[in-house]
Amino acid sequence: MHLEEIEDLYNFRYPALYKQLYADGMLNWGTFGPEWHQRVLPQLQENPPFLLYAHDLEVINTAAVADYLEEGILFADPVHRFVPIATTGAGDWFALYYNLQDGDDVPVVLVWHDSNEACILAKNLQDFIFLQMLEAITDIDPHYPGLITVGDMKVNCERWLESHEPYLTASQVAILKEVFEKGKLTNAELKDILDEEINFQWMDSSFPYQEAI
Repeated sequence: MHLEEIEDLYNFRYPALYKQLYADGMLNWGTFGPEWHQRVLPQLQENPPFLLYAHDLEVINTAAVADYLEEGILFADPVHRFVPIATTGAGDWFALYYNLQDGDDVPVVLVWHDSNEACILAKNLQDFIFLQMLEAITDIDPHYPGLITVGDMKVNCERWLESHEPYLTASQVAILKEVFEKGKLTNAELKDILDEEINFQWMDSSFPYQEAI
């Protein structure tokens, strides 16, 4: 199912940036399976697709988005208008949240699957990309370092920024170049950058998404 078909069926419009990512083939992580890390990942690392190195994030392809919306348990909900774009390894969802849409800005939220809570992460998809790229090198856990450390981390960072530069602001690109050259961030440094660059009134706030029975 194409993006336009999903939009028409569920009466919403994807942000222009998401459509551009789709048109550019950036939402394709290849076919997942037992040999994905050995066979597919090395090819993707040449030109990293959408948030390949983000911490604990897997992109949802268009067919899976259509399936989630058709199931309708969380999505296509008339009260909370979530449209999923990615998942975590634990089964939580990153989703566009149309209830707080402001013009072209559609916030991105993290919807927890095992609790009645959703957390607002960024005011739009562009800021979400910036956030995820920064978090990928923030206080990296040596036991679970993530895909960004597979192979040469410096090269991974350079190629990741190169493939994502068209979807970021000039200011965001400049900041990422600096921090990727440094190779790491602390949580305190991350907070300072976010407060300066992408802060907005709903950032990091949470809300219940199911009515109490």
